[in-house]
Amino acid sequence: MFKWPETPSFNSHRHELADFAELSCWQRRFTSATALSRILGRLEENDYADGVPEEDVTDMIIDEAYSEIGRRQEACGVHYPFAVGDEGLTLRAVEDDLSASQLVYKFLLLATRLNMQSQRCHAGIDGTQLFEELAAGVAKEYFGERAESLVFGARPGDTNFRDKVDHLCLQLQEGGGFVQNGGSRGRRAGDGKLDVVVWKPFSDGLPGKLIGFGQCKTGTSYRDSVAQLQPDSFRNKWMSGPLVVLPVRMFFVAESLTLSVEDRTEISIDAGLLFDRCRIVDYCANVDDGVLCRVRSWTAAAAATAKLS
Repeated sequence: MFKWPETPSFNSHRHELADFAELSCWQRRFTSATALSRILGRLEENDYADGVPEEDVTDMIIDEAYSEIGRRQEACGVHYPFAVGDEGLTLRAVEDDLSASQLVYKFLLLATRLNMQSQRCHAGIDGTQLFEELAAGVAKEYFGERAESLVFGARPGDTNFRDKVDHLCLQLQEGGGFVQNGGSRGRRAGDGKLDVVVWKPFSDGLPGKLIGFGQCKTGTSYRDSVAQLQPDSFRNKWMSGPLVVLPVRMFFVAESLTLSVEDRTEISIDAGLLFDRCRIVDYCANVDDGVLCRVRSWTAAAAATAKLS
């Protein structure tokens, strides 16, 4: 998985090449299939498929990359921050008056292709924590009218884990609070892989409501995490009372995932509701203004550091 400003390998997946094309377009304001073909043509010959003419392999890979770009444009609609040419083989950056959704797309692109271990902080803002705030807002929008959400994930300066569980149960009006006399369990508390929580309350305040437990991953290493968050296990370990209706699992990734129906189904079975880049963009238009302001600041600073603007 390449990280900007590296060049993806000849054998990279189509979604990596599409990300590279978008980043190149962002940097130069325009790119094309010809430009991408030129870059791939400079890669070492032993990357080519044996017995297949180099130009044929390159054309096939370029077609796949731009097919992926077309899929993103279709999934995002007017929220896609790049303009695809009539022939589908050119890409131009949308620069003026970016909408909130277009801005979020660019944030997620950077949060995928920058090294989010060493390059997570820009403009004094932690990008991984910002992604959790964004995911909480997207989850709230997805759950619809009267939904509420909060960020649960651990971060510097947070209250301790016990207080966070108590606060969550108070907000949910169920769960009973942090389990008392937890013994050895208390020594293993972190955030339980729980990053965001969303719920849809009733006016009666009684237990039994739609709840979502979500995990968030920036970067490109997500596959080993898809089954880590188990709401029933979290409840059994850390809450003294029941959550009457088992929370829906949600998994948020900054990457734009090009998956077959079978692969997406398999990941969704393990992870729950899957929100990748295009799905996040689909539900981010009404995210809190403060979050969007931080997204704008982080993205501008990160893009300047990455020499994209």
